[in-house]
Amino acid sequence: MTAAAQPAGRRWRRSPLAPSWQKGYLFASPALIVMIAILIYPLIYSFVMSFYRWDLSAPSQYFVGLSNYRDTFNSLGFKQTLRVQLIFSAVTIIIEVAAGMGVAVLVNSKLRGLKLARTLLLVPPMIAPAVVGLNFRWLFNGQYGLVNGILRYLGLPEAPWLSDPNWALVSVMIADIWQNTPLLVLLFLAGLQSLPQDPIEAAQVDGASPWGIFWHITLPLMRPILMIALMLRIIDTFRTFDVVWLMTQGGPGGATSLITVNAYQLAFQSASFGHAAAVSYVALAMSLLFLAVLYGAPWAARKLRRNS
Repeated sequence: MTAAAQPAGRRWRRSPLAPSWQKGYLFASPALIVMIAILIYPLIYSFVMSFYRWDLSAPSQYFVGLSNYRDTFNSLGFKQTLRVQLIFSAVTIIIEVAAGMGVAVLVNSKLRGLKLARTLLLVPPMIAPAVVGLNFRWLFNGQYGLVNGILRYLGLPEAPWLSDPNWALVSVMIADIWQNTPLLVLLFLAGLQSLPQDPIEAAQVDGASPWGIFWHITLPLMRPILMIALMLRIIDTFRTFDVVWLMTQGGPGGATSLITVNAYQLAFQSASFGHAAAVSYVALAMSLLFLAVLYGAPWAARKLRRNS
């Protein structure tokens, strides 16, 4: 068959002037340009900014090297912020993963009325974080909030949800757990429904208890899904801002000042943009460090078992 008689599609695929990988980049170039413009360029620009004294009060910006990072770690306020961030991340992740797995196992069972429960699980993740923050700010209001109103009706002591430092941190944790646990439930539910049933059925025939089946069969098979859930929640907790800011604005006394809240206050209240950029990149480095440890822990455990 001559080249003129070949189909146009075959001639295009075999043409050395237009290999397939070039066509792929050509078609993807608009998306790549947009991604570079809205993601990579601001990331590089803010990283460069973190090495400058970049504030509106100074007549000009000047290079200070690692001074912003050094000031961040030497600041007593940042040490408190770091402690609050670690407590917030650890508590919310543990509760959300444990509750999400428990609810997913329950929803996966063959009980009546669970189809409606699966539908309702979609509601909290669909609500904007700003709306969640405003609603929980009203719910936990000390004077006319719904939660204290219910406590008064039941004859129970009221709690200073947003005015006491300890209760304020608990309040923002509750809001975060309420919004993000259903998302993990849906993720775990999809994982449970995709598991092979042969090992579970064999264990049931051998007389294994439901808890034994879950602990020794279901949970090990769900390990990849658990890793994904932990990674997603680690990333999310280090960029949580809307709910906390609208509920407490980091108060009282910095009791709920997460790293994102601290960076926002430095940038838009103190007009110290270089310092705020340094704080943001410290948060990014910490989240990447936790992800690296989480990703490398199973590999290290397997290597240790292999060597022992």
